[in-house]
Amino acid sequence: MKPIEIDALVIGAGISGLATLKTLRESGFNVIALEKSGFVGGLWKYRPDDYGVMKFTHINVSKYNYCFSDHPFPEDTNDYPHQEEMAAYIQSYAERFRLAEHIKFFTVVQRIERKDDAWLITACEVDEKTKEALPNRLSYYLCRYVAVATGHHATPNRPHLKGEETFTGDIMHSVAFKDAAELDYEGKNILVVGIGNSAVDVAVNSVTAGRAKKVYISTRSGAWIFPNYVFGKPFDLFTCRLLFWLPDSIFNWALGTIITLVTGDQKQWGLFPKMRARSAQPTVSPTLLHHIQSKEISIVPEVKGINGSAVTFTDGSIVDRMDHIVLGTGYMISLPYFDPEMRNVFLNEETNQLRLFKNMFCPSIGPSLGFIGFCQPFSGGLLAVAECQARWFTQLCKGSVSLPPKDEMVLSMQNDKHSSLFYKSTRHTIQIEPLVYNDDICSYFGAKPSFLRHPRLAWRLALGSGGCAQWRLQGPDAYPKADEIVRSVPVPPLVPGALMALLVVIAGAAFLLYAFLR
Repeated sequence: MKPIEIDALVIGAGISGLATLKTLRESGFNVIALEKSGFVGGLWKYRPDDYGVMKFTHINVSKYNYCFSDHPFPEDTNDYPHQEEMAAYIQSYAERFRLAEHIKFFTVVQRIERKDDAWLITACEVDEKTKEALPNRLSYYLCRYVAVATGHHATPNRPHLKGEETFTGDIMHSVAFKDAAELDYEGKNILVVGIGNSAVDVAVNSVTAGRAKKVYISTRSGAWIFPNYVFGKPFDLFTCRLLFWLPDSIFNWALGTIITLVTGDQKQWGLFPKMRARSAQPTVSPTLLHHIQSKEISIVPEVKGINGSAVTFTDGSIVDRMDHIVLGTGYMISLPYFDPEMRNVFLNEETNQLRLFKNMFCPSIGPSLGFIGFCQPFSGGLLAVAECQARWFTQLCKGSVSLPPKDEMVLSMQNDKHSSLFYKSTRHTIQIEPLVYNDDICSYFGAKPSFLRHPRLAWRLALGSGGCAQWRLQGPDAYPKADEIVRSVPVPPLVPGALMALLVVIAGAAFLLYAFLR
């Protein structure tokens, strides 16, 4: 069968794929997206028996920092929208920009391979009822550019627990957990392994909706539990560039101090984080500490072994009767459509680490293959990151800009100091800070916000989170309403004063030190 020839192909129609499809279309490319499901939105589409969000999920980043730059949420939307609101919002974006017309649904990519200076993609139709691939229903595409936007929540990370084969209850990964109210959890003891956002959501839901007798959260590294509001404002609104201009040690101290002032010492709740506050992906929960205080949830160390219904932990403690185990152990990156030789160039499957320049490009391949959305933001949402990545990728496809030489990209990857800020684990291999990262990649195509070009917004850009439209203030695809949207993003009133006070303290300490040593 002769392949369909197009300019570019996008794999996936989640938030990253939609942003990439739209950006390429607006730049005049003949592009289509392949999506294995029958809808847009990826994991934000709730499915009772399939991959996706839980029934009760709310985003843990505010609507100001988790939105499309040119498609804000309706004004009456909650600060942290529910998954149904998210799905409707993403659908409205696709409809507004008529993206579904360029998506081939129920199609899964089987293979991506080089063919001279182009890419040959083999795709397979998916049965709408069984969700199984139909190997006799193949299609082929030949294009110059490929954007992989399937995301990093691909394959559930399923660790083996010693003795789990003897367990008398059931063990499931959190990907299969939808709502404890639909499970037989009432009056039962539940073990949740992991303390990331999904794990904590499972634990709290098991107590509230599931009416579990007791929930145990097993963690080997502990965690900082971030509130979703500080002084009545969404926590992510306090993220600002001025903080990142501070030394990392001071930033960590300031962040840890704020969390401690709001929630108390993390150690008193048994959390005992092994890392500093900025060194791990935030676990955001407004209610976990309440349930720990009421002794409905207990924090326990790593599982040592299972014997029947009994679970032993590494501190020697034992729960004699555990009824259910949920593994909130995250995901591993999976790119099965590349042959192993090529895949091994940019993905270490054992460590879950991507070898990509700016989390996007393989230096030995160049700009024709881009990875969109393969990042884990520390603060702020993935949507703004994916948009910036999609815009950079599009400008590279147009030939308006170029990647640095291969040697420079490799050296940059080797000297990446940002990755050293985070606690070493498979959870933090693609960790980034959106404000810093977006400014960085936007500088390659002229979209990094300039204080000099936007003096009336300078204080907002320095002391506020800025929102997602700030990277559309300038550049090759500047958005006319970006200024208005940036102004609509709240700047917590305490931020300017607190940061200025902190700078005064630092300057005063430096002066005293200088005077003493002189």
